Amino acid sequence: MPLFDNTAEWIDRRLKERKAAARARERASRDPLIPTIDAGTFAQQITDLAETLRNKVELEGPSVLRHANLTTDISVILSQLVWTYNLLRWINADDTRLDVTGYKEAYSFVCLPLVRTLIDGFYNCTALLDSPSRSRIFRISGLFRLRQALCEDEKRYKGDPAWELDLKNRRQLLQENLARENWTNADLDDKKNRWPLLSEYLRLEPDTPHKQLLRHISLGFWREYSSISHASYDGLCQLFPFIARNRLPHSMRTSNLDDFRLRSLFMHFARAAVLLLCLLTEIQHYFKFQGANIDKRLREIWTAMLPIYEVKELYDFRYDSILRERAPETTPSGN
Repeated sequence: MPLFDNTAEWIDRRLKERKAAARARERASRDPLIPTIDAGTFAQQITDLAETLRNKVELEGPSVLRHANLTTDISVILSQLVWTYNLLRWINADDTRLDVTGYKEAYSFVCLPLVRTLIDGFYNCTALLDSPSRSRIFRISGLFRLRQALCEDEKRYKGDPAWELDLKNRRQLLQENLARENWTNADLDDKKNRWPLLSEYLRLEPDTPHKQLLRHISLGFWREYSSISHASYDGLCQLFPFIARNRLPHSMRTSNLDDFRLRSLFMHFARAAVLLLCLLTEIQHYFKFQGANIDKRLREIWTAMLPIYEVKELYDFRYDSILRERAPETTPSGN
């Protein structure tokens, strides 16, 4: 009798056994005293609602918000953030972590700077809604940076045949964008037409409700993910146990570390999810779209996430008061 069978059925059975064992080990490593929340109650629902709102912004937004290009920019920002969120959701899903052969634990942690992308996208989008006249500065700032990069490349590669066509096409595209908006290089050079980064924006006077919202939502998060993104020491301290586990003493490679890893993964993913949920709520609060049960779906997602402490804090700070269908009282728990 052979020691093993190489038939497709045997291989499939063995793979299923290994997956089941991996899931059992992960469940066993969880602290039973910590409440668990099923991400299936909100993760995909956020993606679906984001797609609904993106379509609403594109199709119905221009009748509400008549500033040229603004609904387009909001829609594209939302698209970037949804795909970013979906990537984080896929990387951290049980099916990926436990079933995909090529998955590595470090992937879930080195992608954390993407949460900062969600924060910056939230800022850009809500700043445009807070004052739609900013849409002009938003685009001019972008064209300024495109022109700056083009000029640097032209200085460096002028006369190089390999770069000639690329530089010509980029210069033509820039001029077409300026002509379409009836802008000139003088508009790009005007320092008043600069879109401030989040940290700079929060320092500008006067203080406003929008800035207070951003401080409450993003300052702690933003600093943490900024440190990770820049590979600074404080950021490395957070990632070290998960991206360099082989450097840990064997005595530290315990089930406690596995439990901490799972709780960390959920905390970071929950933050990504609530950032996108906050933005969807802000968009609906501004446009007040009808149909597609948007208000009801927002309420259901908030309700599902309220047991998470940081989510409950944001809900109490702002979203309880602006949701048109309010969620019931829920006692928060730790992440």
